[in-house]
Amino acid sequence: MDASSLAHIEEMATLQFSIEEVAIITALGVADLRCGPGATAFMRGRLRAQAEVRAAILQAAKQGSTPAQKEFQKLATDSAIVADED
Repeated sequence: MDASSLAHIEEMATLQFSIEEVAIITALGVADLRCGPGATAFMRGRLRAQAEVRAAILQAAKQGSTPAQKEFQKLATDSAIVADED
């Protein structure tokens, strides 16, 4: 898979299309997006979009938006790292 294909996969994943939808849009097989470089590009796109949204939520929270503060707190709680209890 060439760099252009990987960039296109990442771009489509950024828009939160499913693997199946990206496969149709890019004319690739779903298997190409489930492992290897295609899977990495797909996950990178989805995660970059989520990071952008989280950054916007954080910015709004810092500016005093109560809904953004609540959403950010929910994100922080949902993604908290829990220490193993041995």
